[in-house]
Amino acid sequence: MQPFSSPARLETMPPSMLSRRQLIPLVTAGLLAIAVLVVPAPGSFSVIGTQWFASVGSGIRNVDLVSEAGLSLLAATTAASIVYAWIRHPERRAKMVAGAGGVVVAYAVSEGAKLVFAQPRPCSRWAIAAECPPAGDWSLPSNHATLAFGAVVVIAVGFGRTWLTWLAAAVAALVAIGRIAQGVHYLHDVALGALLGLVVTIVFVRLATRRTVLRDGGCR
Repeated sequence: MQPFSSPARLETMPPSMLSRRQLIPLVTAGLLAIAVLVVPAPGSFSVIGTQWFASVGSGIRNVDLVSEAGLSLLAATTAASIVYAWIRHPERRAKMVAGAGGVVVAYAVSEGAKLVFAQPRPCSRWAIAAECPPAGDWSLPSNHATLAFGAVVVIAVGFGRTWLTWLAAAVAALVAIGRIAQGVHYLHDVALGALLGLVVTIVFVRLATRRTVLRDGGCR
């Protein structure tokens, strides 16, 4: 039994999407999002959570910058992960392209879902936001959460570092919470957005991984 695989063997091994350790933060985020969407509570868990976060956010100066700064940081890290994978790990290129495409598709689905649900924002119901988007700028799901958690998947695939995936997931959660604290989203808005970003992007990466395995297998 050899403790280490030879370079030749590594080159012929089929690429996997992510290791089990790398999947843990993604699965954890997904399960938390599902829990928010399905767990019942007297008076609506989402409404109670939204009001609590908004009350906390009302005491934070420039709370709107939290989500914007977090999303900008994730965007920069996503770009860095693509460059890193493209140069250092050419075998990940197809997955990175698929992941980036998945984020774009998830965003498009999120925009379409807003038109379907047509849910007004919480700040149109309660005076909890310094600046509330106009009527017709719907709330469900949260585009910020969709983009943030889609970016986490791309970062996980690109860098392949579990600790960095956890950190990116924490920043994405901060982006989502910031939107609630700002008073422009309900808790279930960001939960659905997070789930959408995770699932769509993972599916795209998974399909790219499968195509790569089938292609490489057919070339042998």
